Amino acid sequence: MAINNPKKRILLRKGFTFFETRNYKDAMSYFTEALELDKEDLEARIGVLLTDLAADFPNEAHGFYELYQTMLSSNPRSLREKIQQNILDGIKSFDNGLEKLSAVFFDAQKDLKAEQIDGILYKDFKEMYECKGFKETFENLLFSTKIVFTNKEDFYEFLNTLLDYGYSEFCLQYIESMRSAIFYDAYLEQILRRLAEGV
Repeated sequence: MAINNPKKRILLRKGFTFFETRNYKDAMSYFTEALELDKEDLEARIGVLLTDLAADFPNEAHGFYELYQTMLSSNPRSLREKIQQNILDGIKSFDNGLEKLSAVFFDAQKDLKAEQIDGILYKDFKEMYECKGFKETFENLLFSTKIVFTNKEDFYEFLNTLLDYGYSEFCLQYIESMRSAIFYDAYLEQILRRLAEGV
């Protein structure tokens, strides 16, 4: 259990302030000091991992940070530790190669052809998994094929299906990778709540 230490809280606050302004050297210094005070502190570990990730993938690191803040602010405090663990798992998974995951939105009005989109349309992916099963289809396409969504409803359906099958890390990664194309709304809030609650 994390130690409630006022000095640690100040260090974390300063660390995230420096992280937000992209001063990663100072951010890392504060997070490391906070972690030395309490090696079990999940927030300090998140800070260290995010700052480390930001050296090579700044946009992705800040995406995880924004997602973390959104999940904290939209869920009860009792879920804080679960949210922190989810974010830690998501960052570690990204480091282990999940950055290869890709999805993209295209205008549904356009007549899309496979060679134009360089991927698989979600409706085709859905037909495949309805025949072969979601787990097998998803794992076969995971790192090799981009999933193309023509509307956000399909994307939300896909995220919920990932959660149904226990792929919470992938769900988190897809949300992070698509954050510039989707807006925070009631549906996304519901998905983030499911992620936080682990259901």
